[in-house]
Amino acid sequence: MSKMMLQRILLLAGVIALVIVLIDGVYSIMATIPGSTPVHVDHVTAGPYQLTVSMYTYPANAGFAMPFAVAPEQAVNGSLSYHINSVPGQHVDANPVRATFSADPRVHNGIQGAAEITVKGPWTLQIQVDGPAGQGVANVPLTATALPPIPTWLGWFLGFIPFYVLIPFFLVQYFLKQKRAPQEDALPEETSSDASEIRSAVSSFN
Repeated sequence: MSKMMLQRILLLAGVIALVIVLIDGVYSIMATIPGSTPVHVDHVTAGPYQLTVSMYTYPANAGFAMPFAVAPEQAVNGSLSYHINSVPGQHVDANPVRATFSADPRVHNGIQGAAEITVKGPWTLQIQVDGPAGQGVANVPLTATALPPIPTWLGWFLGFIPFYVLIPFFLVQYFLKQKRAPQEDALPEETSSDASEIRSAVSSFN
């Protein structure tokens, strides 16, 4: 196995690892981007405000951000401000997480964003609204489920990626060492032979 072959194997292993990281990154980003059509809609009351809460992933995927949108159902004279948190339910080992959001250009006083849902179980999307009519709070229940587990064969394949790199490396080192050994053994013999020829030539000259 040549050095060029080792480089190709290492390059292939690096490409595979990079592809896996890119796939996971793209999936995480796509999970936070609202789609064109919500898959679940709740109509809730937050004090004096009637709100429509749209969820674009339902149930939520534990470990990923859940995209959502909030919009008032009726026109409001003035502006609304929001504070939104994802709150774990009872017996869920997690902490509340503040959601990130921005103004929805499609709806006046509407917002769109993503709420972190860290583990599976029951959660609540807690929406606090402040506006000209006062303050109100609405709690939207939701459920987070775990993604399907990684297939066993894929898990083993990913776990042994370091061995795919190290085994060829040691094999190449072994073959290179075996190749150098005969050359090193032959070098003293050649030196001795050359010395004998020189002595014979000197004797013949004398």
